[in-house]
Amino acid sequence: MKITIREVAKEAGVSIATVSRVLNGKEGIRSSTKKRVEKAIHKYNFSPNQIARSMIVKESKSIGLLVPQLSNEFWATLAEVIEAELWLHGYTLFLCTSSTKEDSLLKEKAAIHSFLQRKVDGIIYSTSSGSDREFQAFTENLKQQDVPIIAFDQRIPGMNQIYGDHIQGAMDAVKHLILLGHTHIAYIGGPLVSPERELGYRNAHTVHNIQVDENLIFRGEPNFQFGHEATSKLMASGTPFTAIFCGNDLIALGAIHVMEAAGLNVPDHVAVVGYDDINMAGFSKPMLTTVHQPIEEMGKTVVDEILRSIHRGNSIGQICHLVFPMKLVIRESCGASKRSLTQTNH
Repeated sequence: MKITIREVAKEAGVSIATVSRVLNGKEGIRSSTKKRVEKAIHKYNFSPNQIARSMIVKESKSIGLLVPQLSNEFWATLAEVIEAELWLHGYTLFLCTSSTKEDSLLKEKAAIHSFLQRKVDGIIYSTSSGSDREFQAFTENLKQQDVPIIAFDQRIPGMNQIYGDHIQGAMDAVKHLILLGHTHIAYIGGPLVSPERELGYRNAHTVHNIQVDENLIFRGEPNFQFGHEATSKLMASGTPFTAIFCGNDLIALGAIHVMEAAGLNVPDHVAVVGYDDINMAGFSKPMLTTVHQPIEEMGKTVVDEILRSIHRGNSIGQICHLVFPMKLVIRESCGASKRSLTQTNH
C-alpha cells in the first residue's frame, strides 16, 4: 500500500499541515513534535510526490536543461558544471538533448513540454534549430510560459541570454592564420555550429583585404564525422588551401585525422585551428590550436542568472544579455612555433 501524508500524520499524532511544515523545513514547530514527525516519516520510508508537492509550495527545486548533444565534450562538460552548481543551491537537474538532426525542433518541443509537466522552476535552453518561421513561433511561445527561461549560447530576442562572443573568437583565430601568411583558408562549420563563427571568419578576411573563396566553405553537423567528410571533399575538390578554421574542435580533429591518413602533415602542409578548447584538444597529436570558451564560468553564471530570475519572478522588463570573451590558445596545429623558428633562422 502506498503511504500518504495522512498515514504519517496519524502515526505522529499531528495534523497533515504539521507534517507538511516539517517536510518543507518551516520554523515554529516544537522540537518534540518535529522528532515525532521525522520518526513517522522514517518508519514508513515516506517520500512525498515531488510534482504534487510543487503544486502546493509553488516550487519543485528543479531546473530543466536542454542542449543540442552530449557527444560533444563541450556540452557534456557544461551540463556537469550546471548540475554541480545547482546542487550547491539545493536544486536538481532534468537534462534533455535535441540532437542536430532534422527532427531537432520536435524533440525540443517535447523536452520543453516535459519540463513544464514536471513543474520545473526554470529552464536553461540551448538549441540546435535554425531561424525559420516555425522556430520563431516556438520561441515566441516559450517566452509566454510562466517560468523563467535563459537562452544559453543562443540569441533569442526578448529572452534572457548568456553567450560567447563568437564573432570575436573566430576573427582572432582567422587573423592568427593570416598573420602566419595564409591567404587560402577553408572554413568547415555551418549554422548548426554557430553562424557567428562563419561571420567572424568572413570579417577577418574583409579586414585584411582577402577575398573569401566560397569553394572553401563547408557546412554541416558539428561532429568528428563531418570534419572527416568535409575535409575529404575539400582535398578532392582541387581548390588550393593552406589552412582550415573549424567551427569546433571535433570537426578539427576529424579534419586532422583524414589529412594525416592521406599523407598531409599538420601543420607542415596544412594549418588547423579549432573552436571550444575541449580537453581532447590539449592531448591530440598535434596538440590543437583552438578558441577557448570559459565553460566553467559560463555554466556558473547561467545558474546564478536562472536562480535570480526565479527569486525575482519572471519579469519581462529585466532582460539580461551577458557576453563572454573568447581566447585563442596557440598550440601545435597552426604551426606558429615553426613559423617563428623559420623567421628567426633567416
